[in-house]
Amino acid sequence: MSRLVNVTIKVPIELKKRMKEVNINWSEYLRGVIEAKVREELANKSSQRLEGIQSRVKEISTEEIVKWIREDRQRDFEP
Repeated sequence: MSRLVNVTIKVPIELKKRMKEVNINWSEYLRGVIEAKVREELANKSSQRLEGIQSRVKEISTEEIVKWIREDRQRDFEP
């Protein structure tokens, strides 16, 4: 297991009292929630970066791609 560090949050006293009434491992629960949120945010960030890259790249036609493939194949067989 990796090293753990403490992270502190503040909740209203009434909520803390209600938290004690239920049988939940709050540390484990919150670690899971935080991990899921971090994954979500990183995925969003990656998606935004990809959209930025795609907006700067011109669209390439299928015909152009086929031409490149044929040129590559032809070079493979040239002496």
